[in-house]
Amino acid sequence: MRTDKQWWRATVVSGSAASLLSAVVAYRLSRRENRAPFAAINAVSHWWHGPAAYGVDRPSLRHTLTGFVIHHASSLLWGALYQLLLHSVVDRNTVESSARRVQRGAFGAADRWATAGVVTAIAAFTDLRLVPPRLSPGFEHRLSKAGVALVYLGFACGLALAAQPRGESRSTSR
Repeated sequence: MRTDKQWWRATVVSGSAASLLSAVVAYRLSRRENRAPFAAINAVSHWWHGPAAYGVDRPSLRHTLTGFVIHHASSLLWGALYQLLLHSVVDRNTVESSARRVQRGAFGAADRWATAGVVTAIAAFTDLRLVPPRLSPGFEHRLSKAGVALVYLGFACGLALAAQPRGESRSTSR
């Protein structure tokens, strides 16, 4: 069983990876769709600066930094849910084998990717449908629907890739 310190570390790593990868996707799509690479991240700052943030194209401490900090903090919260679900599934599915014991925390690629998909679907539904507009991500105002979907796909990939156990190759699952 993981210790609290290991769980917090895994949460920070997976949430941060999801944040960074989805922010890079948002940056690149915003550059392509708006000719303003920082517009999508700036739009997230509407939490603090109101709807005027949707129209800010240039990088600034006021909007870009605020938008990224909000995005990152939200990603850490979703990273915590990811770790909770991942480890509750692993703990429940721990099996004994005559050849070897599969230890708790030894989860495979399918577990990581499926859990990342579930958490990302919950995050997208919550962000885009459940919360009031003031608490939505904001980048949906600057990106196409396909672009928003790609940002969430980048988020899922960040969660799953960051949770890959050391020593496990990307093509192998346990």
